[in-house]
Amino acid sequence: MKKMFNRRIAAAVAAVVMTGCLTACGNSSGNSSNSAQTPAGSSGTQAPAAGGEKAEGGENTGGGETTFGITPLEERTTLSIGFFAGSAHSMPWYVADKMGFFDELNIDVEYQSFTGGPAMMEASADWDVSDVGAPGVLNGMKNYDINMIGISDNEFNTALFVRPETKLAQEPENPENWRGKKVLLNRGTTLQYMFMQYMNSIGITDLDAYDIQIVDTAVGTCLTAFQTGEGDAMCVWNAFACQAEEDGDVRVTDIGKMGLNNISGLCATKDALENKNELVKAAYQVYYRTWEWCRENDENMETAVELFMESCDDEGIAVTETTARRLIQEYQCMSLDEMIASMTTQEDDRNGSGRKVTNATNQLFETLDFFITLGNYTEEDRQMILDKGLVNASIAESLK
Repeated sequence: MKKMFNRRIAAAVAAVVMTGCLTACGNSSGNSSNSAQTPAGSSGTQAPAAGGEKAEGGENTGGGETTFGITPLEERTTLSIGFFAGSAHSMPWYVADKMGFFDELNIDVEYQSFTGGPAMMEASADWDVSDVGAPGVLNGMKNYDINMIGISDNEFNTALFVRPETKLAQEPENPENWRGKKVLLNRGTTLQYMFMQYMNSIGITDLDAYDIQIVDTAVGTCLTAFQTGEGDAMCVWNAFACQAEEDGDVRVTDIGKMGLNNISGLCATKDALENKNELVKAAYQVYYRTWEWCRENDENMETAVELFMESCDDEGIAVTETTARRLIQEYQCMSLDEMIASMTTQEDDRNGSGRKVTNATNQLFETLDFFITLGNYTEEDRQMILDKGLVNASIAESLK
């Protein structure tokens, strides 16, 4: 279900210096061994102070510097964001909004909020840009000509849980213990990608042969249903995964443990790229520069944690301060310069064809190629993405 939430007055910066607390969800890995992933990091550039003057009616006259040196749009414009509730990769949008980074560029922000990629893509007529997991990106590309213009995260905290004191908890790698079991997860998302990769790793390549049933369940509903006794296992991510551990459920595995590449994409609609290109270009820069700003010092990072908690509260997603810190610390976002390099650097296609594709394309195709083996997509779908240029480097190229 889609909903909108309004902008509120920016929260005051918290005074507590951020500590490296990772104990709440203890077992999730924070590193990936995949060589295609460009290391996350900050450019180290010190941002100038905000200072754009406002004309009567709220428009920025451009009479002063903007925080990231981006030229304000000539007219007040609304950016509609497909916002992934409870996920750290939507956090830069919210922080930028609350800190005034969009306002000084003559940009108003409107949120369309979702907890799953398929629903977000189905409603793509309602937003200009979004951040979503790779399966959501692929769904959008195939069905709605959605363009991936960047990478927003590599979500390691995408996990499989079972109940304690069960055979699945004691010996999850035994295929026989999975026979006849029901697994709650949201189909067509990275949760299905992670679960099927784990099944393959323990020798289960055909769920029907083991009478394993996937019950298609929205992520928030999944956690609630599992708490009330439904299903034998569940797959959830981010804040929901942390809550599952707090409930005492056993984390069997996750994306980080399996060493998988699990990118989330920064997307734009065809209409936005064609008719609102300068808006998309500004939003793109603000997204990555905001994360660099968060990383500049402890005070800024503390603000990110506080505002992430606020955004979760807006969405009715319960997170503790410790959980919020953990999710922000695990967030894998590149700097703007690193993202531009990933979107524009050519390398051999991972399928061995000898064709050249961008680094970002190969990262997306790691997920796509696995789904092709499952029959969810075809080689024709893969070629269509290449032919249409749906991993679209035009924004990155314009910023080189």
